[in-house]
Amino acid sequence: MIDVLIVDDQKTIHTILESHLKTESNINIVGFAVNGQEAIDQISSLQPDVVLMDIEMPVMDGLAATKIITDRFVNTKVLILTVHDNDRHLNQSLQNGAKGYLLKTAPAEELINAIRQVHKGYFQLGLELVEKYIYKILKLESDIDEVSRLKQEVEIQSQNLEKINSQFVVVKQEIERETIKKVEKTLDRHKGFLINTDPNIQFEVDGISHRLKKLEKNVARVSKLQVICFLILLALATFSLLINL
Repeated sequence: MIDVLIVDDQKTIHTILESHLKTESNINIVGFAVNGQEAIDQISSLQPDVVLMDIEMPVMDGLAATKIITDRFVNTKVLILTVHDNDRHLNQSLQNGAKGYLLKTAPAEELINAIRQVHKGYFQLGLELVEKYIYKILKLESDIDEVSRLKQEVEIQSQNLEKINSQFVVVKQEIERETIKKVEKTLDRHKGFLINTDPNIQFEVDGISHRLKKLEKNVARVSKLQVICFLILLALATFSLLINL
């Protein structure tokens, strides 16, 4: 016998679920609760095998109650029965320890089968949700493949860019060398052109060199005369000092 506790804040849902389950000889409804806290208070005395848990309820919602029940009562399984078809509620239910997640639109046969499988310890996901999540998984795999393909493409393009950059450096260096050579040749050509066009340029250069050499000689000559004059003055000063003594 599978003892079931029904937790929902709508009495209409209590009646509908009771009509679905009362015909099953091995399923026994042991009680009803209208919020999560009331369910927790009843579990100690009723000791249900399976709790059919709604999510949105006053006082304490079904997600918080599921966490407490699965932590405190290890022999009681929680099967979420809700109208919420979204990833957030499903993920939170699983994290809080629920063993199944069904929509309230599920037919009676599916609900009965889910109760039996959850009682055995098997996880149950509503048939309405299975197709949806299979599609999500397939899409995720497709997206992963696409990301992998794009990653490989980026790596290939990155390698090509490195090769292009290396080639660019080589070409740049070659252009710089050729440019320097051309500039040097142009300067030499213009220098020769100026000298050949105007011989006075070379003459001026030779004249400047000649004057520089002459100036150097004059400086050297002046320096020698300064030394001689200094020696003469020193001798006269010495002679004058001796006479005074």
